[in-house]
Amino acid sequence: MDYKPSGVSDETERNSSSSARKTTARSFDASSSSSASPGRSRTSGKKRQRSRILRADAGRFMIARLLALVCLVLVVFEGNVIYRLFSHRVGTNVEIMHSSNQAETEGILQSSADAGTAVSTKESTTTPAAPSTVTALAGGTLAGGGQDLITDVSESTASGTVDTQSPEYIDSPKVVRQQSKAVDDSYFNNAVFIGDSRMEGFRNASGITQGTFLTGVGLSIEDMDRQIISTAGGNISVYQGLSGQQYDKIYLMLGANDLGYYPWDMFLPQFKSVLERFHELQPKAIIYVCSVIYVEESKIAPGYEYDNNDNVRTINGYILQACEDLWYSYYLNLNEIFSNGYGGLIPDASSDGIHLYPDYLAMMLDYLKTHYITDEEFEKARAANPDDIANAVPATEKSTEKSTEKLIEEVSAG
Repeated sequence: MDYKPSGVSDETERNSSSSARKTTARSFDASSSSSASPGRSRTSGKKRQRSRILRADAGRFMIARLLALVCLVLVVFEGNVIYRLFSHRVGTNVEIMHSSNQAETEGILQSSADAGTAVSTKESTTTPAAPSTVTALAGGTLAGGGQDLITDVSESTASGTVDTQSPEYIDSPKVVRQQSKAVDDSYFNNAVFIGDSRMEGFRNASGITQGTFLTGVGLSIEDMDRQIISTAGGNISVYQGLSGQQYDKIYLMLGANDLGYYPWDMFLPQFKSVLERFHELQPKAIIYVCSVIYVEESKIAPGYEYDNNDNVRTINGYILQACEDLWYSYYLNLNEIFSNGYGGLIPDASSDGIHLYPDYLAMMLDYLKTHYITDEEFEKARAANPDDIANAVPATEKSTEKSTEKLIEEVSAG
């Protein structure tokens, strides 16, 4: 029988017990770790899901911003189409005159013998030589204006010569030639400007400070007797606007809105009838008829392809013929300054190919100041037509002449 110390057996048992406890603890820790792992996995999955949602939301937001940017670009670059569709052809609300800062002014109204007409005024803030306000329904002088209105053309860009080699030169006695002297704005004091949206642009942006305007977006040659001009006193027609008030000069700019609608074989007689009616209403006035200005065809909106330069040249031929047939009408060939040299509008002179930028409208004003018919020329033309109503003596003047003759006879008899 082997001898074993009692202490050794106890120590061995204690060591075995400790090892068993450590093994059990490690097993417990492993089990605990294994049971905790699914919880952490679910938490990480939720975070990844939220991250994907946030990224998707950010993507949708970015797409919305890109769509908004595209819409903005379309609005900016296609605005000319909207303008053409809703203003160039179909607009009928018409304004007549602004003040010099182009704010709306209240019309000065007065009844005329034929119908109630309404016009408003355009004030001058830059021309000291002329009255600061053009008073509606007031008298005036004949066509040309006084010498105090005239300045030397050398102060402007005009050369005073006629370029007969220009592709826009027209050999006709009714084409208004450039004068050696330029007038100032007071020359337009007793002038009336009639026309469409191009004439409205001239009124608003050329810098002109004098004159009465009867203009309307979409105005055509067929609209002269239609009461579509809105005034404080109600709607009037162009013909009514010319009744009562006597003007020295009439500037007419029409035809752009007739390019696609008017049969060519009907345009000339209709246009002449309008000029004849103007002359009946304003027998002392000279009528300046502006040519239809060229267009920049590449900018014309879809659906308006008839606004092309071939049609412009055709209608201008009829307008010139009307001026040649009527002694009191003269042709202003604006394409002398607006042509690109090849029968089209100067590139980039317009946003939509039709309506001119302010710098070019100022060029038009300078052109009008150097292209006019003198008093002597117009008097000579009137004298060559003695039976015309322009030479008719008003009843009041006839009565005065008879009274004077009677008085002379009485003095002679006494």
